[in-house]
Amino acid sequence: MFSGSMDILVIESPNGLYKSSSFHVRFGSLKVIKSKEQEIEIFVNSKKTNVTMKLSSSGDAYFQYDESCPQINQQNLYDKEIKENLKEKDDLLKNDYNLFKKKYKSFFPSSNQIKELNLKPGQNEICFVCRTSSSGIQTLKSSIYLWPHNSKIVISDVDGTITRSDVLGQVLPIIGGDWTHEGVAELFTKITKQGYKILYLTSRAIGQSSMTKKYLDSLIQEKKSLPPGPLIMSPDGVFTSLKREVIERKPHLLKIPVLSELKNLFPQDSKPFYAGFGNRETDGVAYRYLDIPLNNIFIIDTSSRVLRLGETQKSSYKLLADKVEEIFPLIDN
Repeated sequence: MFSGSMDILVIESPNGLYKSSSFHVRFGSLKVIKSKEQEIEIFVNSKKTNVTMKLSSSGDAYFQYDESCPQINQQNLYDKEIKENLKEKDDLLKNDYNLFKKKYKSFFPSSNQIKELNLKPGQNEICFVCRTSSSGIQTLKSSIYLWPHNSKIVISDVDGTITRSDVLGQVLPIIGGDWTHEGVAELFTKITKQGYKILYLTSRAIGQSSMTKKYLDSLIQEKKSLPPGPLIMSPDGVFTSLKREVIERKPHLLKIPVLSELKNLFPQDSKPFYAGFGNRETDGVAYRYLDIPLNNIFIIDTSSRVLRLGETQKSSYKLLADKVEEIFPLIDN
């Protein structure tokens, strides 16, 4: 429940430098956290790399740099740019972003470290290994994706968007139930065949990463599965994440800073986010903040009816799949 690792997105810039999203890796075992042996080994596609991380007293893995390291300066630039973008926005959003960055701001590897991971284009398996004399070998696995800088991304929320309910979508997979919107696998598969990348975004906590990945990987509708893509989650604890998603109903307070971080992986002035799927008005707010065109934002309700913002007539995933070539023109990669 408390251990987990988030998927990672890496973008190669036109100048050959690599930028990555945050490496959020959390070991929840008290024996591991209290151990004096706090180095985390990293394996990519089953091969050990020369890149390592350290383990904090809270169980979060992190990279360690000297203050003069260019990576620290680069992260400061990321922070400054995002904060400037938030100047005209709600104070609550600015405060939430500051809290997010204060707790998780040293999880970025340098470009040289990313190169040493020897990533292949597309999806790679990454494994974080902690070896201690008290509890043996502890491992966490996730995926790390290497995408080109000119990628066009379609964002999909998970709970309420792939599943038909925010709450039941989290509970039913545990007890073996299914609560998904019909036609989502076919639609997303057709979208990727047009050349777009799918990115899954959820307010679920990092401790639910393994369960959520297994659920998405196992979802099959009419012999079609969901296409692979990074699963970006909340780095917060389970109860904090559940409160924000289900009780406060303010998931956009997480999604805006997270998506802003991802946008900063791409060249300046580029618009990597092409479309977004969600189930709440707040999802539309987050997507519009990231400059996604109004008519490329799709909001689905609990009856599986889809509203394309800017239009009045509701559709469905199956009907959208029939018009996918019109809505998502073929990209010449």
